[in-house]
Amino acid sequence: MQEQLNHVIRFIEEETKRKQDLIDHQAKIIESLQQSLDECKRTTEGNKQLINKLLGDITRLTQEIEWYKRTYESRSLLGVLKEKLLK
Repeated sequence: MQEQLNHVIRFIEEETKRKQDLIDHQAKIIESLQQSLDECKRTTEGNKQLINKLLGDITRLTQEIEWYKRTYESRSLLGVLKEKLLK
């Protein structure tokens, strides 16, 4: 009887150790995934800021292109001749 009881105790201890090892392993995986998630969040935020900057640059450059079109392509013939004569 004592031998069977010792056997059951050893089995429970071994099973408990295996489960604790599994829990520890999964905790390490979760920690690693959390670090990866945090890095992705930082990268995403940086990308958002870069995209917003680039959109602002595009808007500004589009306005400059429109100004050049109005200034140099859409001017009247009189304005072009006046500029040529003044040079």
